[in-house]
Amino acid sequence: MAAAVCQAQGGTGASVTWANAEGGCKFNLADSLTSTTPIAIPTATGTVFSWIKNLVLAVTTAGTTAITNRRISMATSPATGLKLHFKQVAVASYAQAATGNRPASSGSNGAVPSTYTEMTTTPALYDNTSVATSSTGPNGDMAVCVLGVDFSYAGGPGSAQAVPNIVVTYDEQ
Repeated sequence: MAAAVCQAQGGTGASVTWANAEGGCKFNLADSLTSTTPIAIPTATGTVFSWIKNLVLAVTTAGTTAITNRRISMATSPATGLKLHFKQVAVASYAQAATGNRPASSGSNGAVPSTYTEMTTTPALYDNTSVATSSTGPNGDMAVCVLGVDFSYAGGPGSAQAVPNIVVTYDEQ
């Protein structure tokens, strides 16, 4: 059995283009992995969310195995007032990031958008399907993620605020 070579990728564009996301992606208000369109910090109790980020595990060198049990977590905990979230179920169909699929702002701090789960430092399953690694490209479903910024965030405004690294783990057999 030959193991596949994989990388985390992010999808953008009206007709999806997948790009290496291992150097990081910036949570923002744009359909981009690197844009610096900032998310407003609420001026009163509440949470404002980023546009979605479509993340996928991609095979870059084919193997003779199969990948299953794709999990997502954060490498460290975020600063107070920041929370990462991912869709509770794996998402098979790509949707371009846009204001129309951005979760609605909430009137409470630490809000979790409907159909999302708060990301933690413990890996959580988002896709348990078994997909062969015999071809390159996305392998399995996407983890659709958003960042929430609430009123208690004291990091200040700007486009260079630190967010924990997202970790994607999986089983390969």
